[in-house]
Amino acid sequence: MSPVQDAPTERLALSGWQRLSPWAVGLLLISAGATLVRQHMPLLLGAGAGLAMVERVGLRELALGGVLLLLVAGLLSLLYYRRFRFRLDGDVLIVQKGLFEHREFKVAARHVQHIALHQPAYMRPFGLVLWEVETLAGEASSIQLPGIRRGLAEALGHGLRGAASIAEEKGSPGSDSDPTGARGAVRRFTLTPAALILHGLTSRSIYVIAAMLSPLIRPLERWLHDRLPQLDLQAWLPESTLLAIVLGVLGLVAVLALLAVLAAWWRFHGYVLRGDGERQVQVSGLFARQEQVLSLSRLQVVEWVQTGLGRLLGRGYLVCHQFGAMGGGEAAEARRFLVPGLTTEQGRELTAVLWPGLNLGQPLARVDVIYRRVVFLRLLLGSSLLQLAVLGLVGPGGLHPATWGAAAATLLVISAGVAQLRWMAMGWAQEGAHMRIRQGLWGQRTSIFPLQNLISVSVQQSWLQRRRGVATLQLDLANGRVGLPYLPERVAWTLANRLLASVEVGQAA
Repeated sequence: MSPVQDAPTERLALSGWQRLSPWAVGLLLISAGATLVRQHMPLLLGAGAGLAMVERVGLRELALGGVLLLLVAGLLSLLYYRRFRFRLDGDVLIVQKGLFEHREFKVAARHVQHIALHQPAYMRPFGLVLWEVETLAGEASSIQLPGIRRGLAEALGHGLRGAASIAEEKGSPGSDSDPTGARGAVRRFTLTPAALILHGLTSRSIYVIAAMLSPLIRPLERWLHDRLPQLDLQAWLPESTLLAIVLGVLGLVAVLALLAVLAAWWRFHGYVLRGDGERQVQVSGLFARQEQVLSLSRLQVVEWVQTGLGRLLGRGYLVCHQFGAMGGGEAAEARRFLVPGLTTEQGRELTAVLWPGLNLGQPLARVDVIYRRVVFLRLLLGSSLLQLAVLGLVGPGGLHPATWGAAAATLLVISAGVAQLRWMAMGWAQEGAHMRIRQGLWGQRTSIFPLQNLISVSVQQSWLQRRRGVATLQLDLANGRVGLPYLPERVAWTLANRLLASVEVGQAA
């Protein structure tokens, strides 16, 4: 029996009030308790605070207090379970919840832009998932059902697609093995283990991990200060100090790279992207499996992202943005529809699938050469201030004049090279009804979007730009602002008028 034939039965079953699984309430209680203990464990163990509390209160009284708190938490969880209910009224999802304050949420199917299913490892034996729906307002208005049966989650997804999506799925027989419930889905991309490792090495995770581990630098420094005098380092460290520093830096980079690969393996293991008509479905995760559904009608911007190492290895990833998904690096990209470990050719093919009719063969146009001069002057000013600061620290006689001259010449060459690369990396092209904008220096990010998806267009000019006859074009999109600096003034105004006309035509259509 096809999903279309099952749809009336599913919608009839969901029209009555549904509740969370009792197993989910117990699991959420345990996970919340573990999180609370983990957050306050440093306070209890630090400086003997836990032992002082035990001696002051007493072990027996402390255990009775813990049992009492557990009973209170259990009663509150039972009350929360009784008040949490949801149902599908036509094409409107109604959720009622609240412990002391009763609240009701309603989400119309036409306002749904993103549906995600998460299955942590502790929920997998019970067949439960965390079901989340996101509206056009973005993450701030998302609604989560923290623990329902997988079949019920899939039925909710089918019900919220609306009559138009159900009509599109006619003739596609169902399959029990397909998590989307559609046998007609086409497998568009499968992430291989080699591609997964390359994505971990070339993604921005290594910078995020380095930032997360930065608070450990001071404790590690103190530990080394206390332990190094007691260790016989001469037996295994090289005699050259420079070689020892190089080996230490390489070891640190290797550890960060290993952690980045493990993070990518944790998140994207078993990654599969399937296309089912207007819907694109991805499934991934090592222990915590997650499933995300992207509706092409809600798609606003597609970004092709390559880090510096990714450009050398020919690897990158696609980030699909919808309404309410503001920019914000790797941490924010964790909640977005992301296709990792792609080669350049695979990125082009998938972009053409997401934006039908797009032709990426047109070369990118560069901004005016004045942009290169401005970047060069800024870098030259910064390097000059750096030299003056060093001169103030070491004094005029601290270094030989030839050394100062060599340093100044080196900084001059570096500034000129960086300015040239920045100018060459900045580019744009209008390809029919789509626009492509590339930004970045070592790593690059290329935004591709239909002209009608623009939110606003503005032309800005500083006093220097007015004198030189150039202007900056600012484009506001669903994922943030994209700028084209130092365009010729005539080109900037012509492009702005063309973009606004395309937006008006799209709104009228």
